[in-house]
This record gives sequence, structure tokens and C-alpha cells, in this order.
Amino acid sequence: MAGIGVINNPRSRQNRRNPDRIKSMGYILGERGASVVTHDLETLEDVAREFKERDIDVLAINGGDGSNHVTLTTFINEYGDHPLPKIAFMRGGTYNTISDAIGIKGTPESIMFNLVEKYHNGMPFETMEVDIMKIGDRYGFIFGNGIVGNFMDDYYAGDAPPTIITGAKTLFSGVASAITGGPVHKRWFRKLKGSVLVDGTRLPRDEFTSVLCMSVPNLGLGFKPAYRAFEQPNTMHCVAIVGSALSVTRDLPFLRMGRPWHPENAYDLLASKVEIDLEDPFTYTIDGDMHRCEDGKLTLSMGPRLTVVQK
Repeated sequence: MAGIGVINNPRSRQNRRNPDRIKSMGYILGERGASVVTHDLETLEDVAREFKERDIDVLAINGGDGSNHVTLTTFINEYGDHPLPKIAFMRGGTYNTISDAIGIKGTPESIMFNLVEKYHNGMPFETMEVDIMKIGDRYGFIFGNGIVGNFMDDYYAGDAPPTIITGAKTLFSGVASAITGGPVHKRWFRKLKGSVLVDGTRLPRDEFTSVLCMSVPNLGLGFKPAYRAFEQPNTMHCVAIVGSALSVTRDLPFLRMGRPWHPENAYDLLASKVEIDLEDPFTYTIDGDMHRCEDGKLTLSMGPRLTVVQK
């Protein structure tokens, strides 16, 4: 057995608040693998190459959603056709949306203890097969532009730290603006003009307020807009939103319950490939990290199917 490889992101909010946690994770791991702190992308690439050569059995990522996205992108690119190890998300970030969607619970320390105990004793892990999307040349579980990207821009723009409370306040300001006709919702709901092809078929509209593609149901703050994400292997749940601000706001209570979108508000489809071709550049999020598409063209397809440790 080649052991457990742990990637620690020292910049995740939880790890910054508790700097001794990384040492604790290494102590719990002991001689059952290697625990590495990655301060930059170059170091992460070197570690991915080393872990591939060692043929580790489990890749544990100690960070949040953004750390997961960056680490998995690096490892998928490095491993190529070589089988990936099992993936363990350690819930070490401010947002652990992907972990929540997969049913992973506990603190990073308790998750690590469970991994080491089962690995040491040769006990089977409880796992789940989860799809990850290829978004341009990156990999992630949640993609969103338009409304979603604009919300994230406002979420990161203020002086308040990026926490769940900040996210809830940002969402409330948008909902209030939609109800009262304020300026926030007008900025969030700016039209995206162009075409969206879903598995080669062009959607009838040429204006959208967001294209949201997810391979997990949860978006954060309790919302589950991709309620079909786990329905069929090797697909993503694509939602192309076309409804007005007020109409989409009325859908929010149903989306918290994982209920379908109102058909007047969105095209709601399973897909293996989505091609976005817009007239203007746009910003978008992958698992909470912000990116920009300068030429307005972006293709999403299915990446490898991951084996994720639940407990």
C-alpha cells in the first residue's frame, strides 16, 4: 500500500485561523503517508508528480471548495490516463459546499483520523462516484456566470471577510433589490447575449441572465438548484436562466428544497457538453474561485469520474 497523500492549503480561512491544524493533521497521519503544505502552484505540480510516482491510494485535500478545484485540476492534468487515487475532502475551508453535497461531515481532524484508522486496519472506505466537469482547461463541480458570477463579485468586493454570513447578507441585498426595484438586481441580471449549445442543440433564446452547470446539487447557502446532478453518470445539470429578477426570486424557496425550476425561468437539462458563445467577455466562478473569459467562448464537458471517500 502506497499510503495517503495530504495537500494542505495554508491560505484557507480555517487553516489561517487555526495554524496548528496542519501540524495536527501530520501527527494523525504519522507514517501512513505524506502531508505537504503547498504555498504556490509550482509546488502543487511538483507534489502531484511525486504522489503519482508513489502511486498513493488516497489524496486528501485540506482546504475548501477553491482548494479542491485547484488541486484536482493539477492532479488530473498530471495523472493523465493514469488512474486517480480515491479523493478525500477534509472540509478545511470557509465553504465546503462540495463536501456537503456528497455527505461528508466532521472536522478535518476527525476525517483524517477516520482515514488513517481504516487505512491502517485494512477496512473498506464508504465511497461515492462523483463526476467532475472540465471547464475550459480547469476542472470543478460548480460553474456559473451572469447572476452567479455577479453575486460572487459582490460577495468578494466588500470589506467584510468572505464568510457564510457575508454570503447571506449579499443574497439578501439582491433579493430585496429585486422586490423593490433597486440597483443591485439590475447589475446582477445584466443580459448575456449569444448562443448556448447543449449536446450540440442550440437553445432557442439568444439572451440569458446566467448559465449554471453543476455536477453536484448544492450551490451553497442551502440552495440545491441542480437537483438532477446525481441522476445520471457522466452528465452535468445545466440550467440556462432566462427569467426576470422578480420571477427568479420567487423560485428561491423551491430551489432550497431541491425542487425544479419554473419552466418560464430556465431551460433545465442534463448534458455531457455545453458550449457557450457570447458576444462579450464574462466573469464566471468555478467552485467559488473567480475567472474571466475574454473572448466570450467557453466549452464545458465531462472530466473523469472520481471515487470520493464519504467516511
